[in-house]
Amino acid sequence: MLDIKLKKRATYLVPANFGLSSMVLLDMALKKDIKIVVACIKYNGSSQEDVDGLSTYCQEHNIPFRFFDASNLSPNEGEPFAQFARRVRYGFFEQVYREIKAHAMLLSHCQDDLLETYIYQRNHDRSRAKYGMSASTIVDGMIVIRPLLSLSRPDLEDYAEENNVIYSKQATDYEESHTEDEVFQKVRSLSEIDRENLLEEMRYANDEKIKLQKEFAERIEEGEELDIRALIALSKDGFTTALLHFVARSDDQIDLDKETIAKIREFCLSPVPNDSFHLAGNTYLTKEYDILTLGTRYDELPYTYVMEKPSKIDTPNFEIDFSMGAEDRGIKEEDYPITIRSALPYDTYVIHDYLESVLRLYSEWKMPVRLRHIWPIFLNKNGKIIYVPRYRNGFTEEHTSVLRMKLKDDER
Repeated sequence: MLDIKLKKRATYLVPANFGLSSMVLLDMALKKDIKIVVACIKYNGSSQEDVDGLSTYCQEHNIPFRFFDASNLSPNEGEPFAQFARRVRYGFFEQVYREIKAHAMLLSHCQDDLLETYIYQRNHDRSRAKYGMSASTIVDGMIVIRPLLSLSRPDLEDYAEENNVIYSKQATDYEESHTEDEVFQKVRSLSEIDRENLLEEMRYANDEKIKLQKEFAERIEEGEELDIRALIALSKDGFTTALLHFVARSDDQIDLDKETIAKIREFCLSPVPNDSFHLAGNTYLTKEYDILTLGTRYDELPYTYVMEKPSKIDTPNFEIDFSMGAEDRGIKEEDYPITIRSALPYDTYVIHDYLESVLRLYSEWKMPVRLRHIWPIFLNKNGKIIYVPRYRNGFTEEHTSVLRMKLKDDER
């Protein structure tokens, strides 16, 4: 039910107070076998009993527990409590975040918090570039993820009941007592239809950005590439969210911080058309003109070979023997010299009398992402694509000419 894929080998900081939303988030993270560290703050007026209950819960589940007692601290003169509490807690969170080398901080804001924020913003500031809360953002140099934004408070209550999640109503009430009371009551009293209408109103206010982020999420889910121009057009938070979703597909642990995200943005804006950005381990972001893909090898950059006449070629990724001709692949003697290279974003190929994008064909064939970087296409002496080898899992080669890909076992 979490809105973003979390990495099992990474460490996440989870602020909690024994209230409903934070305990549901902890339960979901534990069920996903996510490595977490809990951070708890006690303000003047909050319950020691709740702190003890949360501490016991963490001990029982082998969760590292960090605690800061702010009950003796007071706001500066004229400082609202909410501003004071935010200053104190983020100072503490940043300290723990650095100490544990957290991948990100998970906040338990839910859909009700999202709508409360939207209503407050709508009523007080009509010139905002984006309304509501972002699923991912950067705060004080920390990656902040809100994985519960699609769940309403009733959804959380149902989850807690169905999964026997213990939580303190007192902690929940204390947290809610510091919200905008009128706005809070308005959201709590919404019917399902009114709630959806309010969400739709917010989506409409954020129309283009919401659509872009939804398209990104769908393309990432399908294992496809990102359009750099559209990625750059996103807000700072949208850009961060898209990257977090995208790199989460890697087997390597990739810790994105403010500086790395800024460097990736510079990488995307660079005039160099084909380049690679090292993320971690064997994982790279590869840029091919306006397309960004996630690769696992540095040698997945675009390549080109030229075959002057029917002959043999042996490369790190495939071997070819066209010495006896390749007419069985539609490659004729008058096509030479032929060019053998990796596909580029704007390559098209006629198949079944239709002009198709080569990269789109790879997607339709469900070709593994790594292979899309190394799969060869063939062009005649005039630069026209005349042959794109068909990919199919378990496919047996039946041509008399030889084109043998050097595949891993799970790619055959």
